[in-house]
Amino acid sequence: MPNAGTTYRRRTTERLARAAAAVLLGAVAVVHILELGDQLAENKLVGYAFIALIAAAVIAAAALIAVPSPRVWGPVGVLAAGALAAYLLSRTTGLPTDSLEVGNWNCTLGIAALTTETLVLSIVTWQLWRRRTAAEPSATAVAEDAEL
Repeated sequence: MPNAGTTYRRRTTERLARAAAAVLLGAVAVVHILELGDQLAENKLVGYAFIALIAAAVIAAAALIAVPSPRVWGPVGVLAAGALAAYLLSRTTGLPTDSLEVGNWNCTLGIAALTTETLVLSIVTWQLWRRRTAAEPSATAVAEDAEL
């Protein structure tokens, strides 16, 4: 059973992770806002996808701050993974309506988006792993229960 100090540290770590992920999601939104005009001019479908990602990133950031449930991490992870996948597809095979970006790995805003999305996904993975390991009984606790 965790003591008060352990519980306090876990809650503090959770709050810091939520704040960091929320800030990074804000950065994802800003990067896509900066690129939005060009995308709408070149390919409206990709531009609309940018608008959807911007809205989803803002909503996810707000949810991380406002909703104390650990269930928020799953959708945040899906959002970050989806954005990463779309970026990688746009640079490798191209998207169904856009092949202009294939091979364009030198885009500064693209690299910024890739970095922030990867960091969000890393925080989500870490938080989900922490929850899983905290829920599993330790080998010591299992051994102590067996002795009783």
